[in-house]
Amino acid sequence: MTPSSPEDNLRLTVPSRGEQVAGWATQVIGGPTGRYAAVGRRGISYAVTVLSALASVMVALGVGQKTYCVKNGWSAPDSLWRSCYSDVAVGLNVDGGPWAKGGPGENQPVLTAILHWVLRKVVPSGSGLPVQQYYFAICAVVVALLVAATVIATAHLLRGTPWLAAHVALSPVLITASLISLEMFGVALATFGFLFWVRERPALAGIALGAATMARSYPLVIVAAIALVALRDRRSEALARMLGAGTVTAVACLAVAYLAGGDPFTVYRNWNAAGPGYGSPWFLLTLLKVDVDPSAATWLAVFGWLLALLVGAYLVRRPAHLTPLAPLALTMLVIVCVTGKSFPVQQALWILPFLALTAFRWREHLVWAGVEIVTFVITMLFIATRTGGVKGVAWQTYLIFVVTRLVAWVSVAWISWESAEKLQDHHDPESAAEADRQLVADLAHGNFSTGGDDSEIVGGPA
Repeated sequence: MTPSSPEDNLRLTVPSRGEQVAGWATQVIGGPTGRYAAVGRRGISYAVTVLSALASVMVALGVGQKTYCVKNGWSAPDSLWRSCYSDVAVGLNVDGGPWAKGGPGENQPVLTAILHWVLRKVVPSGSGLPVQQYYFAICAVVVALLVAATVIATAHLLRGTPWLAAHVALSPVLITASLISLEMFGVALATFGFLFWVRERPALAGIALGAATMARSYPLVIVAAIALVALRDRRSEALARMLGAGTVTAVACLAVAYLAGGDPFTVYRNWNAAGPGYGSPWFLLTLLKVDVDPSAATWLAVFGWLLALLVGAYLVRRPAHLTPLAPLALTMLVIVCVTGKSFPVQQALWILPFLALTAFRWREHLVWAGVEIVTFVITMLFIATRTGGVKGVAWQTYLIFVVTRLVAWVSVAWISWESAEKLQDHHDPESAAEADRQLVADLAHGNFSTGGDDSEIVGGPA
């Protein structure tokens, strides 16, 4: 660790002046911040307001990207050929509660199923194109609000550098991925949970993260990362409060589902019974004529979770200043995603808050986003091809792009450690200088130990 350079400080506090890519992008809204501008004078609320407004523009561009389906419907394979398919606009002809036959409870966790059901009650009855259009419009508004909420939480996590939340608000992947499903619901809840933990509000963190796990399963990875860091930092009491509040929240959500006459575990049984899905490396094996049955795919996904925990436990054995929470959670999340049963394109939304929290460079962000967008189109065309089309994308082409995407995600996790270190040095330059002095002293005396406290997490010496 070294105190951050003036160039890094400028990139973190005024991205439009510190990064050439960001400077070019701001030309459409007036150009980069002036050299003599009073940076930070308006406070975090100004940054949040501007970024939330710009995020709504990105979601609106996502609606525009799906214009063909908005006008003609979301039936397959036409919606796939046009790359405008969306889960939120299909399956509207189901009456009854969230867990009625064919309802959202069959393939969505509890809170996401309830959200789908509530939004369905707002639109007129029926299942024709006008109803689909109405429902899609409402979902677009909800998604825009969820992205704005995620921007707010992310900006408040970034003390002194709120404009880094632009990685959430202005990511190109919002155009293609944000309206495929209500994935942003879980992302927003998880980001607020992360915020409450950092602000030392463990009970609120538990409630938010518990709710997030009832919207999507991935927040469990964030909970695991927080637990590892809390044990390292001797915050066992706060961790217990967070886990207790999260457990109570999850149990309450499950109880609501049962009281509504549903079975909240249906979605997990269906997941267990399903084979490898699109985007997964295990699905690529099936393209290569390697048989991967549902049971094997389940165990491979479970192995991915165990691998994430092992990697996380290994990383937190290092000194605390070398293992911040954000890149640790991102690394564990990437491992779980790339080894999952399926790897849908909307999972890219989970990365966005962590790109901001690790101060990712926009150049690398746009490269990753470009891979995501191209893979999105290729995936849609490949699925359309498998529905019986005479044209489309060959499986070899699809395989190449999926492998490229997997490599891109691993690269994001790898790069995040360096960029997160720059952010940490920017916030605490004195500690960075002290860490450098301590490292020099350790090397001079032949002391290469990472410290005894860190080893307590894994129950043995480093």
